[in-house]
Amino acid sequence: MHEKSFAEAFNVPNVRVLGLRVRPYAIGHELALIRSENPLLTYAENSFAELAPAVQRTCLADAVEICCYRRPVSKWIWAIRCIKLDFEEEILKFRQYRISGSGDFPTVRQPRASGIPYHYFGAPELARLINYVSASHAMMMQTHFGSSPLNFPLGLAKMLWSAEMESSGAIWIENHHDAEERARRKAFEKLNPESGVAVGEEAVKEAARKWNEQNPSAPAPQ
Repeated sequence: MHEKSFAEAFNVPNVRVLGLRVRPYAIGHELALIRSENPLLTYAENSFAELAPAVQRTCLADAVEICCYRRPVSKWIWAIRCIKLDFEEEILKFRQYRISGSGDFPTVRQPRASGIPYHYFGAPELARLINYVSASHAMMMQTHFGSSPLNFPLGLAKMLWSAEMESSGAIWIENHHDAEERARRKAFEKLNPESGVAVGEEAVKEAARKWNEQNPSAPAPQ
């Protein structure tokens, strides 16, 4: 459901503000801007708009300097190059850059009462797998996959995660008894195609169960 937004967090677009290319917005950038009490973060937009234009430009320049790939060698030359820019537009660009780089998954309110029904995972499977292999298979990742969870084989990650979940009792992975039962049910349904139409799925399962009891060694259909 949220796979696209999660994928976009890895594929950050090339953004330029005040003529400088800014890095993907990171935790360190947020901390640095908060520490410096930059009004772009600490003021509401309406309050920021009430500041003098010169103050707004200074705040934006300070924020861009923190987030850019390469700081300008000469701030004086940089300031001259920025004179012709529309600073209101540049401020909007920075705000959008921060918003795009700070996205999260939407949440729903959790009921406080006990005995609530099971709620299926909403986070993308890939996010869960990245967290899992990073925490549980760091050594394998380092020795085989270039020390990056992004290089970890997807199928292997899924299988390791499923094995972990089965060990904790969260899921059941099909065993040979389950496979035999599935084959017997398939054989019964093949011999009795009208059962599902006539009596419904539950009746078919019950009839298949009885048929399995009467035919314990029946071969699976080829």
